[in-house]
Amino acid sequence: MALAIAFLLNFHTLSHAEETRTVTLGLSAWITQPIVQSAWHGAELAVEDANTLAARKKSSWRFRLLAQDDQGTANFGVNVARYFIKEKVTGVLGPWSSDAAMATAELYEVARIPQISFTAGTSQWTSQGNRMPFRVVGGTTEVGATMAEVVTNTLKGKRVFVVHNDSAYSNALTDELTSRLVNRPGLTATRYLVGRRSTDFNATIKAASQYQADVLVFLALFPQAAAFVEEVRRSGLDAKVLLVGGASSLSFGQAEMPQAYVLEYELAREQCPRWKAFTQAYVRRYDAPPSPYSYYAYDAASVLIAAILQSDSTDGEKIAASLRQIRHAGLSGPISFAAGGANAAPRFRLYQYQNKGQWRPAGVFPPGAGQNEKCL
Repeated sequence: MALAIAFLLNFHTLSHAEETRTVTLGLSAWITQPIVQSAWHGAELAVEDANTLAARKKSSWRFRLLAQDDQGTANFGVNVARYFIKEKVTGVLGPWSSDAAMATAELYEVARIPQISFTAGTSQWTSQGNRMPFRVVGGTTEVGATMAEVVTNTLKGKRVFVVHNDSAYSNALTDELTSRLVNRPGLTATRYLVGRRSTDFNATIKAASQYQADVLVFLALFPQAAAFVEEVRRSGLDAKVLLVGGASSLSFGQAEMPQAYVLEYELAREQCPRWKAFTQAYVRRYDAPPSPYSYYAYDAASVLIAAILQSDSTDGEKIAASLRQIRHAGLSGPISFAAGGANAAPRFRLYQYQNKGQWRPAGVFPPGAGQNEKCL
């Protein structure tokens, strides 16, 4: 973010007569969850980096982050949206869930407040003709297509057992994945519904065993993933497990789980200076390693700030127009948006669990993604 925002700030130098322009950005997320707090921290660092650069460049712009807990639900998401509209925030990072994103879309649209999500992944959200929603990660259409390739070509699945819940994201992703698997020769797939707050997956694993599943795909909520994988390990079921989005932050202690995989929404660029600098700054500040959500949230905040600077405005229409034109250098690589606000070119990385919390890269999608990108 530093290079792109520094360039934009060169055009916004503070004159003696000009007052500081303070912009409030809202964060709508399930912030009571520990993993979500790591995203909050990532967004905080993006705002702090922007303000540090603004002060150095003597720019009039300053940014502040206002975080509210939407609990990942439609009802709380609506409450947060109304509060943000009352507070006249310039843009919103979030909402956290697709349920909240779909429920608040019209509110933010009427209020002309751009939202940039890094987790609300249902593709429907950015295909309804609205101008204000944007997403820095892939949607369910792209995630489902990529998971189908992983299940078929990497994991060599023949009997696929898809575990999901009734949330908007989980349902949409399950529909996308199973529709792509159904006509593949030599492969059968079934789906199994669990509750949003379930942590006992004994019956689920028994059903998977009766189905003789060789690949389990877990598409329920992230906080449930650790309990699900632990139940698989205890059961001794001989099947590969595929998780999604943020699960590479999970550790199963000393246990060896070579059959566990996760498809993350972006490419980690550990070798690049900016990725390293962010990671080091995060550890210094919070005394803990960042999660994948930390990087996603940093990119979401930084691209929103860049669009505000590029438009030189707090008008939502102008910011949204800038977002549709921008090509931003994110931590994970270039970020740009399609007409509806979806990520124009989402990429994914597959990881395989080793032990002691270590995940080994096992592939990128599309194949070759990121190979020729400049490392900043």
